[in-house]
Formats: sequence, structure tokens, C-alpha cells
Amino acid sequence: MTATSRGQQSAAAPPDDVARGAAMPVPNDDYVTSAHAVVLRERRSWSVVVRYLFPCAVTGAAFLLSMLFESYLSRAVFVFFWPAVLATAIFAGLGPAILASVLSVALVDYWLIPPRGSLNVSASDIATTTIFFLASAVVSTLTDRRRVAELRAEDAARANADLAKRLEEQSVEIETQLEESQAMAEELEQSSVELEERSEEAEAATLFVNGILESIRDPFVVQDTEWRFRYINDAAAEPLSSHGDRAQLLGRVLWEVYPELIGTAFEREMRRAARDRVPVHFEAFYAERGDWAELSCYPLHDGGLATQWRNITAKKKAEEARHYLDRATELFTSPLDPEERLADLARLIVPRLADWCGVDVVDDHGTLKQVAVAHVDPEKVHWARELNRRYPPRPDATTGPPNVLRTGQPELYPEITDEMLVASAIDDEHLRITRELGLRSAMVVPLVARDRTFGVLTLVSAESRRRYGTDDLALASELARRAALAIDGARRHQEAIKARQEAEAANQAKSQFLAAMSHELRTPLNAIGGYTQLLTMGVRGPVSEEQRVDLGRIEQSQRHLLGLINDMLDFARIEAGRVDYHLAPIRVAGLLSELEDFVRPQLRARTLEFHCDQPEDGVLVLADRDRARQILLNLLSNAVKFTPVNGRIDVHCDERDGRVLIHVRDTGVGIPADRIESVFEPFVQAHRSLTEPTGGVGLGLAISRDLARNMNGDLRVVSRVGEGSTFTVDLPAATHDR
Repeated sequence: MTATSRGQQSAAAPPDDVARGAAMPVPNDDYVTSAHAVVLRERRSWSVVVRYLFPCAVTGAAFLLSMLFESYLSRAVFVFFWPAVLATAIFAGLGPAILASVLSVALVDYWLIPPRGSLNVSASDIATTTIFFLASAVVSTLTDRRRVAELRAEDAARANADLAKRLEEQSVEIETQLEESQAMAEELEQSSVELEERSEEAEAATLFVNGILESIRDPFVVQDTEWRFRYINDAAAEPLSSHGDRAQLLGRVLWEVYPELIGTAFEREMRRAARDRVPVHFEAFYAERGDWAELSCYPLHDGGLATQWRNITAKKKAEEARHYLDRATELFTSPLDPEERLADLARLIVPRLADWCGVDVVDDHGTLKQVAVAHVDPEKVHWARELNRRYPPRPDATTGPPNVLRTGQPELYPEITDEMLVASAIDDEHLRITRELGLRSAMVVPLVARDRTFGVLTLVSAESRRRYGTDDLALASELARRAALAIDGARRHQEAIKARQEAEAANQAKSQFLAAMSHELRTPLNAIGGYTQLLTMGVRGPVSEEQRVDLGRIEQSQRHLLGLINDMLDFARIEAGRVDYHLAPIRVAGLLSELEDFVRPQLRARTLEFHCDQPEDGVLVLADRDRARQILLNLLSNAVKFTPVNGRIDVHCDERDGRVLIHVRDTGVGIPADRIESVFEPFVQAHRSLTEPTGGVGLGLAISRDLARNMNGDLRVVSRVGEGSTFTVDLPAATHDR
């Protein structure tokens, strides 16, 4: 403060000491002098505590001296207390002096006047103490008044001198103050200009910072240390508009505007960033809107927090859909019972996609049956099953699973209202239970396969407070579609297995029947053949030529019928897996030579040309000799049957890639392309009209291919109608002869 200002203060108001002194009692209330102020300053220089501690201290000192010299005091017990009271009156004032007197009387009465340790004293002692107290009070009063009077007189002169000096100083200070006021006015004018410039700079800086913040395309907000909104950019104003515009939100506490965020990942991570003063990046799900957000929180130097976020709902839902569809694909490819698969699907959906998941399918009576229900709490699962048992869905319900089952159309309930619960409740108890569940949102989608709705998949949001939308419905529908296809496929697979088992059982019964019938027929046929030979030999008597011809026809028919029966017996054995194979290296050349001898009579009877290209002796096959001979004999017999008179049959062999291929080619009528594969089926003949003269039941080729395949080989055919057919036996080559 300048001299001028100090002078101003002096002129404007009396000094503090004078002001304090004005409150003191003086002999004349209309006259307050500087001396009186000095007296008060002197007395007020000590604080109240010190002023009243002083008499305690000096009285205590007097008491100690009295105790020390007690034996010398006799009846003058107050000798040391008089100075204590007087000193207190001089230095501390009247009040402390009275306190010193009281303390002195009390100490002397209690400790020095018999009986000691008691305040009971004699009348004489009472008089002594009373005289001391009154005398000390009078002395203290007089001493205090004298001291005040002296000080007033002494300070009055000093006050007059000070007043004169102060008036002179004030005049100088007034002149200085005028000069300083002028300088101050100039400074204020300069400061005003600078302030205006700084305001413009601050405004420009604010516009610059706001421009930067507004250029951020993602929502961006700032909260202070009390979590009040301090800044909201344009990108953030739109998603926050459901709780008020920007002006209404600024200054409000985040947790009051969005109480549903309390206890979620939003609150935990944001508070962690503010508390630990470190940037935090995280993803969180906002159940109220069903949106995902990626947030970045940055602590500010003033303790606040800046938060930027992006809506990543599309990305997260795509990841969610991919996760569930992949897991569903893995689930539905496992060989489980259909109901077990549906139960696994319900457990897969809970708790990320739904809090509750139920699956209902139509039973054999056309009624919806709950086959699966899932929740994270097993007790609630048991309770839900009991609730479904007590309150099964009404078949005529216009909403929910019964309606979806009838229409085949999915249903989406973004928000389940209390009116919906009331409308669907069966009774008051049912309504009370459904209200306690806290259902928030739901989806019901059909299970459809081959244009038939056979079940319903239900997803419900409760504790998570998730709100379903069209994207969620599309995902649930796709899960239901895949589940329906998988379940339908599993059911068809089970039906196929059952049908195959029934067919195998029927086939086994057929094979057993054929084996038994063949065995029963062979016995009389062998007897017919034996007796025919005996008659031909003349055992029963002479046989004429005509009889011999008849016996020959009987024997030929017996051999033909026996061959058919043997074929049926072989076929039954092959199907039953009761054929033994003794695989060994066989020379192909020797095998073909044996066959030519078997078919030569048939070739001669039909005037067929036969050519066999004998392979080298080193060509070997790994096969059962009898089964290989049976295959080739069947092929040659068929070639003779289906080749017209004067036709040609060729047999040749080649070896390639460790395989031996034996080809039997004829110039017969050929096989239509649409019947190539069917000729290998049992009891099938390509040209029945051609075989009628020679008989046959269509088992030869079926038996031959089964025999070839059971020896690690195969039998194939290439044919053209009108040009003939070529049958190829494919067998593994052997390295040496045994």
C-alpha cells in the first residue's frame, strides 16, 4: 500500500487501537482520548487467556513460597499473596486481580489454615480471609485506576503530537494519492485494452478448441470431478437426446441421467480411468438400447474425464451371429439324439443371447411338448419346467408358441409390457409368477423343415434387460432354420437306420429261407440224378434208344435245376457272409485253359467262334481259385446265352498298375445304357425273352461281382446295344506262385 493510501486509511477511520479503546469504560463516556486508547492498547496487548493465566501463575508461585516458608509465617499466611495480587492488578487489570484474590483465599483456607485439606475454618480465620479479600480488592481497584490515569495523561501529549504529525502526513499522502489515482486511471485504461485483447484471444482459442472437438466424428463428452457434463459435441448430442438436449444435459450428473449404467462395465471402467488417472479402452453392451459401444476414457489434468465412443453394434452382432452359427454347425454335426441336440442349442444360447431359452416340438399327438429349457440357474430351470407343467400353453392362443406353430411366422416383442402379461395370464397366480420373472423382451421363431413346422424356439431377455431387434430376430431365425434342418436330418437318418435294420432283417430271413429251400430241393434232385444214371446204365433192365433220349432230357433238366439251386445257395451264403476265401497266387493262363474245356460243348452247340488270348505264364492274380473259376465260368456262360448263332466270344488279359484285368467280350445283343448297373442286381435280367429257352433267375452276375469284391477286386461292364458287351474282372496281381 502506498503512502497516500495509508494516509487515506488514517483519515477515513481512527486507528484500531482507538477503536478498541472506545469500548473500554472511562471516567467520562463523552471523552475518549488517545491516552485512553494507549491504556487499552497496553491492557489489550495481552490476550484474555494470557491475562487470566497470569494471576493463576503468580498466585501459584505465592502458594509455593508460602508452603516453603510455612514455619516462618506464623499468622502472616498472606504475606506472599499480597505481592501476587498487586502484580496482577498492575500488569493484568482489575478482573485478573480479583481472580488472584479469590485463588489466594481458597489456597490459604484449604492448605495453610487448620484444619488442612478442608474449607471449614474458624470464625477468626474467616475474618482474616475476608479482610484479605476486601483489602486486596480495594488495593487492586485503586492500583488499576491509578495506572490507567497515569497512562492516559502520558499518552495524551503523545497523541496530540501524533495527531499533528498525522495531519501533515495526510496532506502529503493526499497529493501522492492524486498522482497515483491518475497513474492508476492510465493503468486501468491500459488494462482494459489488454483485457479486451485477451478476451478476443480466449474467444478465438475457445472457438478453435470447439472446432477441433466438433470435428471429431465420434461422440465425445467431458465430465468434471463430480461427473457433471461439461462438454457435449454434436455427434454425442444426438444419441443423448433421449434424455434432453445439450443445454439441459450440461451440468447434470452422468449417473443421475443414466442410472441404469450403475453397476455395469460402463461405470466400473470409467471410474477406474478417473481414479487411477490412466487411459482406459473397453467395450460394453448397453442393454437399454441393445447397442454395443467401444469407449476410450482419458483423465484430464483438472480431475475430470474425457470420453469418446463408437457404436460397434453391427460389428458385434456380426461376430455374435458368426459365433452362434459356427457353434450351432458344430453342434448339429455331432451324432446325438435330436432332443439332446435341441437341449444343447438352448444351453448354447444362454446367457449371452438370451436369459431364458425354451424349445417346444410337436409330439405324436400333435401337441406342443417342451423338450428343452435353459437358464444359468439350474434351480430356475427346474422351476420353469414345473411352471410349464402347471400352465401349458393354450393351443388356441393368438400369440406365442401356439400361434407361431400354426402360422409358421416368427414373432418379435421388443418390449414386454404389463398389459401383455395380463392378456396371456391364465389366472392370478400365473400373472404374479410371470411378473416376478421381470421379462423384458422376447422372440419366438418356428422350426421348419420340408415346409412343415414341427417346433418352436423361444428366446427371452430378463435379468440382462436386453432389448431385441430385427437383427436379433434374423439371427434367431437362422439358428432355428439350421436346427430344424439338422433335427429333420437326424430324424430321417434314424428312420433310414430303422428301415435298413428292417431290410437287413428281412434280407436275413430271405437268405435263411433260400438256404433252407435249396437244401431241401437238392436232396430229391440228387436222388433224381442218381436214379436216372442207374436207369441209363441198365441196372433195372434193358433201355431202348427212345427211353435213353428221355432219360438224357431228365438228367439235363436235373442238372439245370440243380445249378439254379446252387446259385441261390451261393447267393444266400454271400449275403450272410458265410463264404470262405483262400487267397493265393494263381496263374491266369492255366485258369483260362480250364474254362475253355467247360464251355466247349456249349460253343459247338451254338456254332460260336471262341478266341482266347493266353497271357504269359508269369501273369498271376491273388485270388481264391474256385471263386475265380466260378466268376469266369458265369461270364462265359452268359456270353454263350446272349450271343446269337455264329457269333464270336473273345477272352484276353492285360496287367497294369498292380492289377490284372481279364476281359470277356461277346457280339451279342448288348445292354441298354439305363440298365448297365441293374444287371448286377439280384434276380434281374436285361433280356428276359432271350433267356427263356435256357432258363436262369438272374443271380449269376450278382454273385460274380460280390465274389470279385470280396477278393479285393471288382466286376465292370461296357456295352452297346446291337454290338455286344465286354465284362472285365479286375483282381489284384500277385508277385509269385505258391
